[in-house]
Amino acid sequence: MKTARRLEQFPEYVHARLAKEITAVEKASGRKVLNLGVGSPDIPPSEKYLGKFTALLREKDAHLYPGYGGTKEFKDAIREWYKKRFGVELEQDEVLVLLGAKDGIAHLPFALADAGDEILVPDPGYPAFSGSALLAGATPVPYTSADEIEQKTTKKTAFIWVNFPSNPTGAVATREELEKLVAFAKKHSVPIAYDNAYSEITFDGYVAPSILEIEGAKDICVELGSFSKTFSFAGYRMGWMVGNKEIVTALAKVKSQTDSGMSLPLQRLGAFALTNQDMEWHKNMIATYQKRRDIIAEKLKKLDLTFEIPKGSLYLWAKIPDSARDSESYCMALLKEKNVLFTPGSAFGVNGGRHVRVSICVDVSDINSYL
Repeated sequence: MKTARRLEQFPEYVHARLAKEITAVEKASGRKVLNLGVGSPDIPPSEKYLGKFTALLREKDAHLYPGYGGTKEFKDAIREWYKKRFGVELEQDEVLVLLGAKDGIAHLPFALADAGDEILVPDPGYPAFSGSALLAGATPVPYTSADEIEQKTTKKTAFIWVNFPSNPTGAVATREELEKLVAFAKKHSVPIAYDNAYSEITFDGYVAPSILEIEGAKDICVELGSFSKTFSFAGYRMGWMVGNKEIVTALAKVKSQTDSGMSLPLQRLGAFALTNQDMEWHKNMIATYQKRRDIIAEKLKKLDLTFEIPKGSLYLWAKIPDSARDSESYCMALLKEKNVLFTPGSAFGVNGGRHVRVSICVDVSDINSYL
C-alpha cells in the first residue's frame, strides 16, 4: 500500500521505538526495566482537581461539542493566571485553547510556514519541533545558541522555536536573554514561538519568566503553556497558546480543520485548576521531583556521566564517558546490562550524540537494586 513520502523524512518517534526495546529486555530478563527515559509525570493530580472533574463529567451538557477556540470561562482563567503569575495582560483574542502544548507544536508550522520555508529549532531540542516542520513541508534549521539564531535567520525563516526551561537539557533563560531575543525578532520581523511548558517545574529558588513579560513581545511572539507538568494532567491533553493575535487567529483557523475543540468538562476543569490552585500539592510535587533529581544525580556520577544540576524541567542532561561510542550504543548497553533505560541524546538532535536524557518522572525508591 502506498503511503505519503513525507513519512520518509523522519524516523519513528523515539519513545515508541524504545518501548519495543523495553518489552524485549523485560521478556528476556524476567525483570522490570527502570524506565528513566520517558518524561511522563507520574505524580497523581490533586484530589481537589479530581473531585471537581468527577462532578463536571456529570453536568447535563458535558457530552456536547464544545465549539472552537475555547470557552470564555476557560480563556478568562488563563488570562487571570497570566496576570497573577507573570504580570502579563491578555485580551480574549490573544488566547487559544490547545489539546496539549504538542497540539500547538504540531500545527503551528501549517499556520506560519509555506513549503520551502525554514523554521529554526534548538539542537538539542524537543523532536516534535523538527518533525512538525517536515510534515508541513518546511525545513528545520538547527541552532545551539542565540548567536546561531542571528547567523541562521534568513529571508526563508518563517519563525523560531525557543524552549526554556529546556527539554531535554534543563537549561533556563534570564529576562535579559529574552529581551535580546525579542529585540532581534522585532528587528527582522521573524516570529518567536516560545515553549514554556515547564515554567512551573523549577528548583532551588529559580522562577521561570514568560517571554511575554518583555516589552513589545506580543508584537512578534506567542507562548505555549501546558497543564501536563503543572497539574499532572498529561493524559487529559490540555494546554494553550497566548500572545500575538494574528498568530493566534492563524493557528485557530488550522485547528478548525483538525479537531472540534477541547471537551467542556476539561475546559471547566482547567478554569477551576487555574483559579483554585492547590499550592500545597504543587509544593509537595516539586519537592518530590527535586529529591529524585538529587538521588539520580548521585547515581549518574558513579556511571562516570558528567552534567550540571538543572534548575528547571524534568530531566538531567548528561555527557557520556569518552570511552563510549555514542549515546545510542551507550543506552542500549545499559538497558541490557542493568535493565535501566535512558533516552539517547541523539534523539534530540546532532548535538545530543554524546549525551543522554534522564527523566525524574519515575519512582526511584528501588534504584539501588539497579544502579
